[in-house]
Amino acid sequence: FHRDSWGTVCDDHWSITNAEVVCREMDCGTVIEAKRGAFFGEGKEQIWLDDVQCTGSESSILKCPHRALGVNNCGHGEDAGVVCSDFVRLMNGSNRCNGRVEVYQGGHWKKVCSSDWTKEDANVVCREISCGSPLSQTIPSHFGEAHNLNGVKTHCVGNESSISECSHQDTSESCTDATVVCTNSKPIRLVNGTNRCSGRVEVYHQGQWGTVCDDRWGMQEAAVTCREMNCGNALSVKYKAFFGGGRDQVWLDDIECTGHEKTIADCPHRGFGEHDCDHSEDAGVVCSESVRLMNGTDSCSGRVEVLHDGQWGTVCDDEWDIKDAQVVCRAMDCGTAQTAKSGAFFGEGQGDIWLDDVNCFGNETSLQHCKRPSFGENNCGHSEDAGVICSATIRLINGTDECSGRVELHHGGHWASASSVNWGMNEAAVVCREMNCGDPVKVLGSYGAGGEQRGYQVSCSGRETSLTLCSLREYPSGSRIQEAAVQCSGEM
Repeated sequence: FHRDSWGTVCDDHWSITNAEVVCREMDCGTVIEAKRGAFFGEGKEQIWLDDVQCTGSESSILKCPHRALGVNNCGHGEDAGVVCSDFVRLMNGSNRCNGRVEVYQGGHWKKVCSSDWTKEDANVVCREISCGSPLSQTIPSHFGEAHNLNGVKTHCVGNESSISECSHQDTSESCTDATVVCTNSKPIRLVNGTNRCSGRVEVYHQGQWGTVCDDRWGMQEAAVTCREMNCGNALSVKYKAFFGGGRDQVWLDDIECTGHEKTIADCPHRGFGEHDCDHSEDAGVVCSESVRLMNGTDSCSGRVEVLHDGQWGTVCDDEWDIKDAQVVCRAMDCGTAQTAKSGAFFGEGQGDIWLDDVNCFGNETSLQHCKRPSFGENNCGHSEDAGVICSATIRLINGTDECSGRVELHHGGHWASASSVNWGMNEAAVVCREMNCGDPVKVLGSYGAGGEQRGYQVSCSGRETSLTLCSLREYPSGSRIQEAAVQCSGEM
């Protein structure tokens, strides 16, 4: 407000530090994002400020270094904005992602007491202010004390989007201030997917969420993304804005991960904001969410681990069989189960043993839907950790057992039907051998029709170890094909 009129701020040099000053001046908690490009719409009349460069400690944006009021080289398409946290702020920290915790309640800021402060509470706060997850502190960091604020005890379940949604209890007793130190890495999120573990990949940098370009985007990058999101294994990578195009920045391009990095921002890349892309090339990912395979020879074999209460744990091999394995292989988009492994075949896991005495029919979408005791109820040690080996490149659909059905193969990044044209005993022999299902008994059968419009004509000599090593000829998309099927003896 200047000369009796309101005016906007230009986004040249607009940063998270500038936004931090605005949030504090507005008594609006911790800064979350600095917005550029008239994100909240274009203003009218004057543009009062340009080239604002705060240090972060100023009490008002007008006290930050800037061009003279009214001097600018901008249009309203460059109006700056902010997103503040509203209900929570971290005080006296070394950056915006750590400090003493205060919450806004009943028109006043109150300090949060450490006596009832839990990991779940800290999780909610770090997530609310886009600061990743809380670091575990053996000795709580000291960020001073609030002497003139009333105290409040909070209780969060852990899945709330804001600490304002948690339960609060005022206290008149003196209490020690709760503190939190969030990872303050470049947190990522998955947007517009079907669950929390699928979607367009976005990374937070300089106060803004931005997308990742799909140049060089592949399974190693997806693996890092899924692990960073605590979302299990990568099932597939998505290109060309599969989950819709983002807005604002494209932050990363030409990412080349080894697959072992802790965060996507740690992988080699061009540099933040350096790219030759637009939002039609935004990268996406689909992760397995609540199940993962560890220590296997490929992405479709390994020790089975499931996610419960935010922690990964193993499955005991009591009653573990091919029907249970079938559920895991389907959830991992890994074709048909070949073998159910017991006795910690893929090495012993650590931590909790979440499931025991699992008894699936085989058609469930998740192990958690199978008949079983409650999570954590078991009489096992990690020497009994269960595992699976899935076929990875082939699956049999709608059969009467795991050794019969309509044949589909994974090729070129998708599943497609095998055509019945020229389908014979040679091709069936390869399928039965690859599935550990003995010899072919019948080469055709009525196992329903697939929904896929694509398919392959397959030609094998009969000696190949995998159907994908046979000669494959793709049918044009949209052509209707008669699908091949097989029935194997089931005896090796």
